[in-house]
Amino acid sequence: MTFNAVLIRVAAVLALLLPGPLVAEEHAAPAPLAVAQAYVEAYNARDLDAMMALMHDEVEWLAIEGSGAQAFAKGKPDLAEQMRGYVNSPVATTSVIDGSVIDGRFVAVREIARWTGSDGEPREQSALAVYEIEAGLVRRVWYYPATR
Repeated sequence: MTFNAVLIRVAAVLALLLPGPLVAEEHAAPAPLAVAQAYVEAYNARDLDAMMALMHDEVEWLAIEGSGAQAFAKGKPDLAEQMRGYVNSPVATTSVIDGSVIDGRFVAVREIARWTGSDGEPREQSALAVYEIEAGLVRRVWYYPATR
């Protein structure tokens, strides 16, 4: 038997005996962009439960204004209360992520929001947001002013 054949048999036996892959983490957290994208999808579906399932218990949602930041929500219950108004609103807004930059646990995205105005005309605006992801959950979000 060749050396390669022995290695293949040893690998096959180990694969049967070991509980999982040798190099993969058993419970790897999702990538930051995947978490931000999942949030946008839940937002578009107006699924408050799905949105909150992606949030850290101590989530902070911050609006950047000039040289300061104002807290939109602090903690999951506060954010849920703020988002409940959106979910119950007759105006349906949808968002898409149009570009991103990932740096460790941070993902910066350009979000484009679209809706129909009271005059029946389509509207849209874009804004930058930075999501901080901790253990697969949104820990903080910094939203910058809309640009259009």
